Order: sequence, then C-alpha cells, then structure tokens
Amino acid sequence: MRHPTWSTHLLALSTLVLLAGACASTETSFPPTTTAASSIRTPDTSAPAETAAPTGEEPPPTTAPETATTDTAPPPPTTQTLVPWTGAHHPLTGLPAVNGLSRLPALAVKIGNNDIRSLPQVGLEQADIVYETHIENDVTRFLGIYQSQLPDRIGLVRSARSTDINLIGNLKTPYFAYWGSNEGVGDEISAAEDVNIFVARSTNGVGQENFVRDDSRGASPFNGFLNAQGLMAAATGSAPDPVFQYGDLPASAVPAAGVRWSTPNRQIDYVWDTASERWLRFQGGVPQLDQNGAQLAADNVLFLYVDYRTSAADFASPQAVSIGSGDGWLLREGTVTGVVWGRPFASNGWHLADDDTDEVVELTPGITWVALARLGEGEVLDLTEAAALTG
Repeated sequence: MRHPTWSTHLLALSTLVLLAGACASTETSFPPTTTAASSIRTPDTSAPAETAAPTGEEPPPTTAPETATTDTAPPPPTTQTLVPWTGAHHPLTGLPAVNGLSRLPALAVKIGNNDIRSLPQVGLEQADIVYETHIENDVTRFLGIYQSQLPDRIGLVRSARSTDINLIGNLKTPYFAYWGSNEGVGDEISAAEDVNIFVARSTNGVGQENFVRDDSRGASPFNGFLNAQGLMAAATGSAPDPVFQYGDLPASAVPAAGVRWSTPNRQIDYVWDTASERWLRFQGGVPQLDQNGAQLAADNVLFLYVDYRTSAADFASPQAVSIGSGDGWLLREGTVTGVVWGRPFASNGWHLADDDTDEVVELTPGITWVALARLGEGEVLDLTEAAALTG
C-alpha cells in the first residue's frame, strides 16, 4: 500500500499473522437446506400366537418359525447443505432480503457526537451505513443512512453541514432529516433540493411535527429526536441503488487487530471481536454503547482519507471533499486491505480498488461505518494496542 502510515504497520503485521489466527475470515451463512435421512422401520419378529390341536389327532410337529434378520446398523447421518441465496439483497448492506425488500427511499439523519451529552445515541445501531465526519472543534458528527430497517426513534438529531450535501448525492433522492442549519447551509440545502438531490425535512415546514424535544435527555440542543416512522409514512420515491460492492475477501488482505482515528480532541478505535465477528467501537478509550447498553459495532469499517476545506457557508465549519479520489483502508473479517477510493461525481457510488493490484475491492455484506479522516490521522492497531482497549 502506498500510504506511509500503512507501510510502517504492514511490516509489523506480517509477523503477527500466526498470532492473529482468531481473525480468520468468515463468510455470511445463508439459510441452509436440510435433507433428513429416511426412517428405517424394524420388521415384526415376534412368534405367531399358539393355536389348539384338532380333537383326537396327534398334534403336528412344531417347527420353529423363521425369524427375519433385523438390520441394526445406525441410520445415515443427517446432512446439511448450504445453498447460496438467490433472492433479492438489501441495496445498502448486501444482506439477503429474507423478509422482503423495503420499497422506501433511504433516510439520512444528522446525529450528534459532540461530547458526553450526545451519548448514548438512539437508533444509530440500526443504520445500514454510518458516515462520520469532522465538524468544528476537532470533534465528529454522524450521518446515519437507513433503508433496510427503520427504527421508531432516532437521535440525538443535530444541525446539517455542507459536507452532507454531496455525501448523500448517490442515494437516489433520499430524505434528509436534520435539526436546522445556519443561513448559508440552509441556502445550499435549498439549492440541492431544487435539483432533486434529496428531500429535506427539518423543524420548519412539511414534516416538522416529527421532530421533538425530550427533556429527560437534558437541555437543547442535546435532546432532539426524530419520529422516523412518522416521517417516512408519507415518503414517496424509490429504494436506492447500492453504493458499495459486496463479495469475497480481497486476496491481499492481511490480519489486523483494529484501527485508530485520532484528532486533537477525539480518539476513535475499532477492534476486531472474534466472538461476534464484528468491529467493536471505542471512543475516548472506552466502549461506545447504544441506548440499550450494547456496544456499537460494524461489519465493515471503511477508513477513507479525504481533503477538508473551509465551508463557504460557514467559515468555522470544515467541509469534507467526498468527490475525487484518495487512499484508505478496508477492514473486514479481521483483516485490513489498502485501497484507493474513487468517486467522480456526487451521484456515483464508491469505487474501491486494491492500492497494489488495482483489482476491485468488495465489502462483506452487513453494516458499514465510514470514517472520513484527514491524511495522517489513521493508525492500524497491533494485538497489544487492541488488548489495551478490550482488557
């Protein structure tokens, strides 16, 4: 891989391949077809009932009845055949749509992560894709993308940023829910809506009744929630196209214990967990939990290096440049692969290529978290660094 930080860690990681056996790749299992062995009926071997001899005659000689030989061999074992799923797949996760496809358009929701007052987020764990980007003060904010499943309640809902407009331009006119914005960003959102980039929904205008404050979560602006079911009940449009490709583990993937994203005011870690076969999220060195106390986790972590410029709509706000190309890492199934990402236009999905071979790199089906980091902010973790987080 060409990125200098990745090259430093590759030498260390190659010596740890045997130690990282617990990180072996796993493939998604699909509903099995079970073929049961035929039952074996045991023949009746009991002797026939005795009958009385005729009167005045000698009883006939008794001959022992012929007894059938019973096959006592055990039945053949039940076999299980894994049959690949040939039905529809959810577009934003690549998972089999065993309960049917959602016909709803995607819903993008701006979700806070400023500080401890934003924790825990509600409904974030049900997002198909989670984008995480820089905002002011060197902290981050989420953009949760929902389509295959839709929670009743999502929060904490926060204000929009210029970054969001291009980032969701490849979702085929999604609904975009946010808790207001400054005037400059509001003008950018209106212009994007006028050309059908998305359908905007906020605390003013159509759909505003679905945004509520919950005083049990503290004071504004850290207590805003979205009634997602209510908002999408009136949604029109169609489901999005896939924005990632899903398939086999890249041939160049090497074992990795985790990855770290460091900013001046934040440390974010993902550590591979062999028990759940997922990447567990840590923030500030401790597990980041959902509203039910479960640790947030992902099937894929896509670490993309992007440029940030100052937003023309807000000079205090950084704007991620998600159109163009750059380096990055894909973490899946306990491995890391160096990638080059490409996206010529906002309407394009993400193209990922191996940074050594240029072959297409695919994700494992499941939930994907995408970190849009500045160059130099990433580090691949070794086993010792990961163990320091997990204890």
